Amino acid sequence: MAYLDAGSSQRLNEAGRHALEQALDQGWADPVRLHSQGRKSALLAEQSISTIAQVLKVQRDEVHILPSGTHAAHAAIAGTAYARRRVDSPAIISAVEHSCVINATAALSQCQSLQLGVDQFGLIDPEELEATLRESGARFVAVQSVNQETGTTQDVQAIAQLCSAAEVPYIVDASHSIGHEQTPQSFDALIASAHKWGGPVGVGLLILRTGTPWHPTSLTQTLGVFGQGFPNVPVLAATAASLVQADQEHRSNRDRLMTLTEKIRAHAATLDGVEVLGHPTQRAAHLVTINVPLIAGDVIVEHLDRLGVAVASGSACSSSPLDPSHVLLAMGIQTYGNVRVGLSHTTTEADVDEFLSCLPRALEAIRATSAY
Repeated sequence: MAYLDAGSSQRLNEAGRHALEQALDQGWADPVRLHSQGRKSALLAEQSISTIAQVLKVQRDEVHILPSGTHAAHAAIAGTAYARRRVDSPAIISAVEHSCVINATAALSQCQSLQLGVDQFGLIDPEELEATLRESGARFVAVQSVNQETGTTQDVQAIAQLCSAAEVPYIVDASHSIGHEQTPQSFDALIASAHKWGGPVGVGLLILRTGTPWHPTSLTQTLGVFGQGFPNVPVLAATAASLVQADQEHRSNRDRLMTLTEKIRAHAATLDGVEVLGHPTQRAAHLVTINVPLIAGDVIVEHLDRLGVAVASGSACSSSPLDPSHVLLAMGIQTYGNVRVGLSHTTTEADVDEFLSCLPRALEAIRATSAY
């Protein structure tokens, strides 16, 4: 099977797996206890958090571990909105954010939200953001670094500068940057999910810069390594070790993955009835989305799966794979026929060639046996 759905999740990488196995023997005790085994667990947890902070180039006390990326998004948004509850301005988000960011913003009480539109590539207009901030201000701004479907990258630095000038907190979803691209450094709050970079499932990261207005709510409780009940120290160790490996692999493999996605984009563009989505150059190296407007995406996915290729379709951040993509709708693309290809550092050129061989065969078979 050629697994090309790394945009959804990746297998736990070798370093993470090794750290998990070791920590199951060394980090099983309650880290708040004073006996030797408890101190071993506490030391392992502290070392893991410090490693995460070092890789992300943030302070150790700015790192918070949560049960998922969705939980991290809700904590960032709810805590920031509550801390700035006296600011009578809307929350501003882009129309192509992950659904967890959109849903968390919609769930805020006594806080209106405003969505920034995007162009045909999925990019926001910084001038529109600047004008909006000047006119109405904002409770906070949330714009992702890399889109989860198209791979289009936003100008995080420019957005951060606009927010800083307006004294508005900037929340960035970096789930598809960490372990894949340069980790953003200009932000007030950053969220990510470990399984996107080859870390363990059930781990979300929330980075809160020192001085960022944030306040616990009934939803978020208290943050920190020991703020969520008994910490899963072995998984925390796996998170840190897997992040180190992912960061190293990103540096050595990005050019190779960019070449592979360029190959996919070029080949797909030659197929009848297929269009390639996202920005041609301002994009991440590991994601490609194509559009086949006259064929349902789930049908394409099923045919490719029978041929031994795993890809994704529908909204990349919806609980239902049959939901139309709000990202593509925001880009002005009316379709259920999108196919997303996600590469990892273990993806080979043979995997990509297999996909490129199977895609036209799948489309031909679908067209021959249906009304498409």
